[in-house]
Amino acid sequence: MTGLGIDLRDTAGSAVTLELRIFRASVECWVGDNCYAVFDREALRHWLARPGTVLSYEGISWARAGQGVVAITVDGVVPRWPLADHVLDGLRSRI
Repeated sequence: MTGLGIDLRDTAGSAVTLELRIFRASVECWVGDNCYAVFDREALRHWLARPGTVLSYEGISWARAGQGVVAITVDGVVPRWPLADHVLDGLRSRI
């Protein structure tokens, strides 16, 4: 298992870290002590390579938010948050 932290902001503007726990076949999405979703690693990798319609499972949604922009939402915690290009590149290379 490898981990990857993504710094986001919650609805109040406070810093929140989304931790992606990357396993051989799955990617778990954690904020603090709560797991919000578990994605099939291959499906997430495929979606990140060519973002299309929203990829959503349990409490996490990945969405194309414009030309080449990907945003993430954590239900009840993080509103739609666009990811910086270098963060998206890092995701693509590690997942």
